[in-house]
Amino acid sequence: MPSFDVVSEVDRQELKNAIDQAQRELANRFDFKNTDSSIEQKDLVLTLRTASEDRLRALKLLLEEKLVKRQVSLKGLDWGKIEPASGESVRQIVT
Repeated sequence: MPSFDVVSEVDRQELKNAIDQAQRELANRFDFKNTDSSIEQKDLVLTLRTASEDRLRALKLLLEEKLVKRQVSLKGLDWGKIEPASGESVRQIVT
């Protein structure tokens, strides 16, 4: 009897493209000016950094928007806790 395995993998190129698009929009949006906001990628771990929790929520929405447009499933994302970073900034780790 034939069997099949369900494999769920993230398309790394589409993930990179979505992050690049989000970073370009981040650089141009007025509400992110002077907030030192960034999205960093190391393999499949993303780090979101910005000035405050409300900016972090907006950054998360921006990233999710770009991921959905590139057809990367949001079900595969594990959003970590919001942590205080250096100064008055915050960060969140996404795996």
